[in-house]
Amino acid sequence: MRVSMQVRNNPVATSHRIRRGALLAAVLATGALLAPGTAVASPGVAPAGGSAAYPARNHAPAAPADLRTTDPDARCAADGSPVAVRGLTPALRATLTDPDGDQVTATFTLRDGASGKRLWGPVTGGAQASGADHAVSVPEGLLQDGRTYEWRVQAKDAKGRKSSTVRCRIAVDATAPAAPEVSAVAGAAAVYVEDGTAGGIGVAGDFRFEAAASGGTVAFLYEDLQTRTRIELPAGETGVTYRYVPTQAGPQWIRLTAVDAAGNVSAERFYRFTVDSPSRDARWLLDERSGAVAVDVTGTRPFTLSATTTWTGGVLADLANRPTDGALLFDEPGDSATTAQAAVDPSTSWSVLAFVRLDATGTARTAVSQDSARGAAFELGTSTDGCPEGTSECWAFTVPGADADAAPAVAVSTVPVTAGSWVMLAGLRDAGAGTVQLNVCDLGSASAPGEGDTVRGTAVPAPASASASGPFRLGGALVDGAPVRTWAGAVSALRTYDGVLGTPQQFMACMSGS
Repeated sequence: MRVSMQVRNNPVATSHRIRRGALLAAVLATGALLAPGTAVASPGVAPAGGSAAYPARNHAPAAPADLRTTDPDARCAADGSPVAVRGLTPALRATLTDPDGDQVTATFTLRDGASGKRLWGPVTGGAQASGADHAVSVPEGLLQDGRTYEWRVQAKDAKGRKSSTVRCRIAVDATAPAAPEVSAVAGAAAVYVEDGTAGGIGVAGDFRFEAAASGGTVAFLYEDLQTRTRIELPAGETGVTYRYVPTQAGPQWIRLTAVDAAGNVSAERFYRFTVDSPSRDARWLLDERSGAVAVDVTGTRPFTLSATTTWTGGVLADLANRPTDGALLFDEPGDSATTAQAAVDPSTSWSVLAFVRLDATGTARTAVSQDSARGAAFELGTSTDGCPEGTSECWAFTVPGADADAAPAVAVSTVPVTAGSWVMLAGLRDAGAGTVQLNVCDLGSASAPGEGDTVRGTAVPAPASASASGPFRLGGALVDGAPVRTWAGAVSALRTYDGVLGTPQQFMACMSGS
């Protein structure tokens, strides 16, 4: 029997064969079935010796960064809070970058901060390199004082891809705050009332600066004869207290303005007052040229000379051809001149000015001092310790503290110590600032005149001093009843003051020579 077989078309089997064939072709076409060790090219990366399998992918620009406005320059807040601007045509700025290095353009729009209504834009600037700063200025007539706005910026690269949109809110404030108030505060060492006279150099006073409650003041701009600064207003406060320590006597003033967050500056508050000049307690010209007494021209503290102390010509006799000008000469160990009572109270602020000539250098010496129960209350002369670098001897002003075990405060000068030259020594004790300072005016000699300028020394921290009622002394210091650091030279004239003497007064004293 002959059997005849007929093959019928099976749709399912055929479909499977087609799909398997297509998959194999696709795998072979993409190079997935390669010899062992052969690299597989990634899309967009050219295999060795060939061209790119696919074009490189283009990325969208990064979101605009470093958003800021001008007038004043301010960065936009990260939390979305409005940035204050005082101008009605501010510049809007942002930095645009593209990860592919393409050039980018910036598109800006401006909307009303309350309604969201678009007021201006979109405005697109020119293309710039990646990383460049883009800016536009808001036209006149769009912004109004007291209103809030939102501006937006988006980046687009050369391929047309766009970044996300970034936003910045601004609040327009074109109104300056009211002028602040200035008043003297009671309770400080000095109360510098307006148009009044008080205090003195180094005597601190407090001022209260007060802003209008509704003016939005964030800081004060402060200026006086010696300082210019910005004083920040603490959050939630409308005023601050400012400590003022004058460095010179005479008429003074304060200029104060208020500044708001947008940079608007108020009208100026001008405040006048006078820092009192220290009164001269005593003055000795030392022009007697003979006798055992040198009078105080104020009539209260004459010097009594030791038996060996003699007279000589003074600074004006040597330098200004004034033969009547005298001085005391200290050329023997026992030479001295003393008053019956103290000339200064070391526990307060005071000044001593003395015109001196040193004839023998090389050792520490004292021209002027004041006795106390445990040594000198101060010494004005020279030192061989603690001098400026490169010098072995220097002018020095030494003031011990109330603590007998503590080291004294020593202020020195850079003015050279030269035998035979006249100088004016100005020892200043500022109790309010807690410092001592030595200023020196170099007058020189007849053969080598000095510049005549007062060289200010560095103020040195000094602890509180004990009161001392012992005699004022010329020619050395007295320690344990014996003279030490005796002077070798002359003292022409001297003065004492009950406060810190200002630089102008020191200059005038030096020029007068007495």
